[in-house]
Amino acid sequence: MAPTDMLNPANSPPPDFEQTSSKTMRKIRENPMVPIGMAGFFAAVAYGIRNFKNRPKSMTASMYIMRFRVFAQSIAVGAMGIGIGFSIAKQHYKKTHPEKVHGSEQ
Repeated sequence: MAPTDMLNPANSPPPDFEQTSSKTMRKIRENPMVPIGMAGFFAAVAYGIRNFKNRPKSMTASMYIMRFRVFAQSIAVGAMGIGIGFSIAKQHYKKTHPEKVHGSEQ
């Protein structure tokens, strides 16, 4: 008998176990700008790879790659910054506008 079988005899997940797909969706709902930033980053990289052959002849390959790296990175950092701004604004809104509790009319 393996050591993990002794800890969990029914081979069922622990009570606080969260499925990967549900955890991913929860994380995306908590901070939607991270996947948007990642998508923007990969779109910029794909665009850079596609246009690599059409770069100006006076520009070296290393300079072209460096410029697109900075461009792609700025998209990802900008999206994370916007996400942080939204998160701060949401927390501030919750503090200044508390929700009314239904059923407790005074």
